[in-house]
Amino acid sequence: MTPARPLVLPVVGRHLVREFVWVFGLTLAALVSIYLIADFFDQLDTILKHDAAVGAVVRLFAFRIPLVVTQSTPFAVLVGGLMGLGLLARQNEFVALRACGVSIWQIATPLLVTALVISVAIFGWNETVVPYSARRWQTIKYEEIKKKGPATVFTGENVWFHGRAGFYSIDRIAPKRKALYGVTVYQLGKDFRPTRLIAIGAATWDGATWLFRGARTREFKKDGPHDLDGVPPGFTLPESIDEFSAVSVDAEELSYTELRRQIKDLRRKGVDASESYVDLHLKLALPAASFLMMLVAVPLTATGTRVTSLAASIGRGIVVGFGYFVVVAFARALGQSGALPPVVAAWLANGIFALIGGYYLLGAD
Repeated sequence: MTPARPLVLPVVGRHLVREFVWVFGLTLAALVSIYLIADFFDQLDTILKHDAAVGAVVRLFAFRIPLVVTQSTPFAVLVGGLMGLGLLARQNEFVALRACGVSIWQIATPLLVTALVISVAIFGWNETVVPYSARRWQTIKYEEIKKKGPATVFTGENVWFHGRAGFYSIDRIAPKRKALYGVTVYQLGKDFRPTRLIAIGAATWDGATWLFRGARTREFKKDGPHDLDGVPPGFTLPESIDEFSAVSVDAEELSYTELRRQIKDLRRKGVDASESYVDLHLKLALPAASFLMMLVAVPLTATGTRVTSLAASIGRGIVVGFGYFVVVAFARALGQSGALPPVVAAWLANGIFALIGGYYLLGAD
């Protein structure tokens, strides 16, 4: 009886992983550098317009790096896999391995395990480092660069905003829908005692003014509180949707746990949180992209012709990676519009690329 072949060959596995890791590291560093340079020139007009201090600019881009690392890692895994394995293919090492009876699974397993470790690490990175750095980046951009003044927004279960009509507590800011949900306006007198409390279910910006739904007003007078339906005559929010958009909390500023808790609180208050559901599932789906990129890279390199240049590997990686993120963006938009269930929208790209990678990997042996 022929003994079963081991799935992992230690010597071969270490060699393959070593070739991948150094190319992955160089690729990731290059992608982060390119992104930061492009972002710098994109922000240059704002920096010069507000005469920003050099220290503020340096810290602005330093706190941008963690999010850029997250976004660049799947590309780096794909390009690193194609380039690293492509270099082995050019040197006929794949031919030698296959001639010695090494199967495609024995080649793929150590690389897929490495990619899985990267995916888990990126999820942990997103849960700890990215939310803090994203909040610091927003603070530096609007307070130190654009000089918006002292912080008036606190993120947590909701958003607090010091507006021109009073102090606002907002459950959710939805810039794409041009709407605010769960707005409570606190108006104070000269002695800082509350004079009026206006609760608004939803406020929608029509381009010129605000339209209110589900509003009630409580006025505090000497003879006690008085409740009224709707907002007071002539009342509106002096700010436009753009001013609220500047202080909206992006999904990157919240960890998976924080975003899930926020959604639960919004649902309890009856606020529409469909957009956040997609972002919540994407916090699990996007880290898994690194594993899927390796699942695609191994069979593409192992079954293709010998790679003739590094540029060919980079170009192939850009095409495949760009296709993945196009599907992610398209599915995300469909999910946020309600055309697709949030889970399907978040995992659609992963499912498609898993099928593609699995198909080529099964056919490679």
